[in-house]
Amino acid sequence: MSTPRGEMLVVGTESAFQLKLIPLSPNRFTGSGIELSEPSEVLERIRSTPEYGFRPLQESDIRNLVSTLSEPERTRMQLQRILTRSPLSLSDIAGESVDHLLTGPVLARPDLGTLSPEMLRSSDILEQSALKEFRRKYPERAGMFF
Repeated sequence: MSTPRGEMLVVGTESAFQLKLIPLSPNRFTGSGIELSEPSEVLERIRSTPEYGFRPLQESDIRNLVSTLSEPERTRMQLQRILTRSPLSLSDIAGESVDHLLTGPVLARPDLGTLSPEMLRSSDILEQSALKEFRRKYPERAGMFF
């Protein structure tokens, strides 16, 4: 999960990492991060979301989705059926004739602090730490931006 503010949450099976990144160029960053090894309700909720990937859709899937759009509960159930399918990689799909793909789920937040009070505290700490590291490594640049 990432935010427009340069925050990232990388969730694995055993632990998670919360990062605050400051871009140096389109593919270089500096910043700070912490490991979130304590169990939390927020992390378990994120772990329970379907795995990200590409799910081929049949014409019948699309017809069913369109027919249920006026009924939110049926739409949710239809999407849930599709999302519980195992996702495929682009290389898996390359050899198949696929007209429609559902990608995702994509999780986005305006900032990670909205997930929980603990995330807000660690976001504030990481923000200060990342800025300190940026100022230490790039004092001339830091003076222009912060």
